[in-house]
Amino acid sequence: MLELIMFLTFVTLLFITYHLTRFLLVKKNSILRLKSYINVEEMREEKKKSSKREIKSSLNFVSKGIGNVKFLDGYKKKIQVQLTRAHLLLKAEEYITLCLVLFIILFLLVIALKGPLHWPLAILTGIAGWIAPSFILKSKIKKRVKNLNDQLGDAILLISNSLKAGYSFFQAIDTVSKEMAGPISEEFILLQKEINFGLNTDKALENMTSRVMSDDLELVVTAVMIQRQVGGNLAEVLDNISSTIRDRVRVKSEIKTATAQGRMSGLIISLLPIVLGIVVYLINPKLMSLLFTHPLGILILVVSIVMESIGIFLIRKIVQIEF
Repeated sequence: MLELIMFLTFVTLLFITYHLTRFLLVKKNSILRLKSYINVEEMREEKKKSSKREIKSSLNFVSKGIGNVKFLDGYKKKIQVQLTRAHLLLKAEEYITLCLVLFIILFLLVIALKGPLHWPLAILTGIAGWIAPSFILKSKIKKRVKNLNDQLGDAILLISNSLKAGYSFFQAIDTVSKEMAGPISEEFILLQKEINFGLNTDKALENMTSRVMSDDLELVVTAVMIQRQVGGNLAEVLDNISSTIRDRVRVKSEIKTATAQGRMSGLIISLLPIVLGIVVYLINPKLMSLLFTHPLGILILVVSIVMESIGIFLIRKIVQIEF
């Protein structure tokens, strides 16, 4: 553990020394020297911009190093898929760099405040900093899919009315991308771009389905692809699907209302042992340190984590209704 603390301290000092050296050795150019005599406020703004560029270049250096690590390729692909679903303009390397920075900052902060002997709390706090962006990312994905499902009924109705008015399917897609806003418009714009770049229409529709991961959208795409193969009245099919999707949204809202108490109870039961453990650790660290040092304490901790995980799994199965 001491070696890990020394390594992280060395890395932090290396970054600080690098920036101080560049700040002291790099000379100002002639324009910046003139600005110091002309306008002090502009000079301050230029310094702020240059410091931001320095920080950004350092993060880019770290993210490039993470991008060259081969054994993280599978994890990076998974993260990139989630970032695409959340519609965040970030690379997987930049996301991992953010998680790593949060881990190091929180770890060193706890060590600085509590001392090296409190390394278990420092590791738990660092892990919390590493996991926090993933919760935010999943929340954004869930919120975006919900907004898209809420807009999907209106989008299908708009496509159906456009087809009845004599528009082609691609003109109807263009109408949705222009007339509507939010995630549904963004996805149909991407669909248009992929088709315009020469991608097969069926493949572009499959890409949209895999990108969004919505059952309602998959139902629509399946109907469109079947109609393209066997023919038929697509407008009538879309009207029926629109009615079905509206009913599904209504039923989902009713189920969410009915299971709200169970979901809240599961959340409280899940977080209560963790919060109590942190509070007791802050009040009496020696008592809680037995869970990490004594063999019996480690066994109790493992059994507690397993039982807590089983409880969370069972509660999720009870309140999560598939239909």
